[in-house]
Amino acid sequence: MKISLLRHGKTKLDDIYRGHTDVALTDQGFEQMHQSVATLKLPVDYLVSSDLQRCAKFSASLMPKLKIEKRFKEMSFGDWDGQLRAKIWREQPEAVSQFWSNPMHCCAPNGETVLQLQIRAMEALHEHVKSAIKLNCKHMLIVTHGGVIRAMLGSILHMDAKGLFNFNLPYAGLVPLHLVTFDDESGHSDYHISLDFGAN
Repeated sequence: MKISLLRHGKTKLDDIYRGHTDVALTDQGFEQMHQSVATLKLPVDYLVSSDLQRCAKFSASLMPKLKIEKRFKEMSFGDWDGQLRAKIWREQPEAVSQFWSNPMHCCAPNGETVLQLQIRAMEALHEHVKSAIKLNCKHMLIVTHGGVIRAMLGSILHMDAKGLFNFNLPYAGLVPLHLVTFDDESGHSDYHISLDFGAN
């Protein structure tokens, strides 16, 4: 089975900590996502989306019977959510520095760590993968956020926290994954997810 991770396109209020703030896509952002999906060779037969409108509205335009998954929501920035990044950097430089130096365990005040994000996102991923396997689906599309995609890749690739920020993930960027099912040593069905460099 193929799994495609799609980041949302360009949003309004682009210079804030978006997090759980439910900002809308710009017209450009909507078009960016359409252009990315148009490059997919295999039809999507299982679509799941973050509940935030920058993902969900586009997803509904592709497949009205999509699945909405709150655990694919972007990381919560707590008290920083919706605030200008420049303002927070200026007023709370130590807190920002602590977050970037150890994002797995440090977070914005009343916010969420990358580890917490990773745990909930991977739980959701595995649940939807199992559902898609039972339905004999061939291509799952997950429409979500940059932080969520980085967190999931970090888990799949066993990367440390700082490694999560060592690849470029543009607006409407697509990340291809490949899933292989097999029987384990006990004869139980299992699967393995990998980054798919052979995708086209």
